[in-house]
Amino acid sequence: MKPVFLLAIATFVLAGQIGQYPPGTYPPGQNPQGRFPGGGNSRGSGKNTDTRSASVSSETYRGVVRKLESSSMELEIEDTRFLIVDFSNANPKPSDLRVGDGLDVVATADKEGNFHATSIQSNRDIAQTINDRDGIEIQREGRTGPPPTILVRPDSASAGDNDSGPPVLKHGKPAPHASDPIPDDAPSTPSRANSAPEPARSSANPHLALIEKAREVASKFLEGLPNYVVQESATRYVSETRQPSWNVVDIVSAEVVFEEHKETYRNLQINGKPSKKPPEESGAWSTGEFGTILGNLFSPYTDADFKFAQDDTILHRSASVFDFKVLRVRAAWRIWTTGQYIMPAYRGSVWIDKQTGDVLRIEMQAKEIPEAFPEISVETAVDYDSIRLGTPEQFLLPVHSEALSCWRGSNDCQRNVIEFRNYHKFTGESNIEFK
Repeated sequence: MKPVFLLAIATFVLAGQIGQYPPGTYPPGQNPQGRFPGGGNSRGSGKNTDTRSASVSSETYRGVVRKLESSSMELEIEDTRFLIVDFSNANPKPSDLRVGDGLDVVATADKEGNFHATSIQSNRDIAQTINDRDGIEIQREGRTGPPPTILVRPDSASAGDNDSGPPVLKHGKPAPHASDPIPDDAPSTPSRANSAPEPARSSANPHLALIEKAREVASKFLEGLPNYVVQESATRYVSETRQPSWNVVDIVSAEVVFEEHKETYRNLQINGKPSKKPPEESGAWSTGEFGTILGNLFSPYTDADFKFAQDDTILHRSASVFDFKVLRVRAAWRIWTTGQYIMPAYRGSVWIDKQTGDVLRIEMQAKEIPEAFPEISVETAVDYDSIRLGTPEQFLLPVHSEALSCWRGSNDCQRNVIEFRNYHKFTGESNIEFK
């Protein structure tokens, strides 16, 4: 089962270190720059400079410019990866370069995994090829909407010849079927990619009617949320063995403030000590649990294919479990490593309350990961529950999340276990100065 990462945009309250990875082995062997910790979500230095870390490879990449900044560009290449390629004084951004242009880019990759352009040539044919491959209209300012999850991971070693595959993460409710193939003869939802959201309606198939009800609930989910604060605590683990043996690396905690449908972090701590650096700069991190993942799964644009799997009981509530799959060209799940990211196809399962249409659990599993991407597998699971925010009304909010990813060519994996506690309404803050 390939690891799937599903972490929420919440605040963390650092609770003190439970354990320490053996000195000098974080993880395995040494702690080289750009690995865990310290890899993070890198888009290059942001400065026009000729200073480089020692280059370890040089290669030609054919692709389309999807985002353009003064110091770097995002290039969607033939194998579906997105590379963040830095410009420099020696190789500056061409003055006539535009989003949507096709290019042949010769770039070096440094030891941290960042890409640096050494040659840029126009290639109109590759732009047409990639756009035709996707088979959808690509907007000039980006392929999709906001990603449901941003998983930030350090770079990994190159894949070896003896890649035995990653350890298996088994989620909990029920056991294995989130990773099972979806039967071809199972009842499926009709395509809604080109239709607007509709209210839930009666159906001869009660399972499809429940999907429609969940779609309606999800569409109203974020609109009805008041401003609130929650404590988030994330315990980060690593394992170096084929059969997982998890060692605690650190505990990240913070307060997450949800205000006007946006999340911000404050009082961030790592192992109980205040930290001014964002959590992704010290190890694996992700966002999206507070509604983006849920909203994207049921979005008409995503056009997820749902198929009934079984009935189940979760949180003492009667639920129906649906397997789902999302095509790569419709996916908005963004998975980062240093210098690059992917937006892969994914499969998973969703638990839906039979009475209310509330989503109680989501499991996701990345598929079709390019062979050149440093991670071989990414998965995630999120549990939701009804929470009171000091008002009679209850709101569906995340209470627990797990994320797992594994390096290609080794048994090294990372796992984050996140708890969300002490939700309460946020009324804002004001400062009064007396002079």
